[in-house]
Amino acid sequence: MDIRAVSTACGCALALVAACASPARASGPHAGAESPGEVAQQTAHQPWLQPIEETRPLRRMSALKHEYRRIRELRRAQMQPEYERRMASSGAEAADAWRDDTLRHIAKRDLRDLRARLDR
Repeated sequence: MDIRAVSTACGCALALVAACASPARASGPHAGAESPGEVAQQTAHQPWLQPIEETRPLRRMSALKHEYRRIRELRRAQMQPEYERRMASSGAEAADAWRDDTLRHIAKRDLRDLRARLDR
């Protein structure tokens, strides 16, 4: 090995050590981005950035309405064959009256059960 190869190898090694020892600096389009700590501090002072807690009544009512609609559609689908049978045998008026009456009773029962389930 000649002297040039040794000095080049030493120079590369020294440059590598200097690069690793110096603190990292961000560059590029997001170089000025805020650190996670700064964002967390700002969130504490800006409540609209915080997630809505589970105990808020809005969340509870939204969940109640969503589940109630899902149950109502399920019940309607379950009643469809009987509704069609009654439509064929008794006519549209009787079938509609049966469906409305049955849905009213089922809805009261399902809503009561749903509220009991959510209050636990």
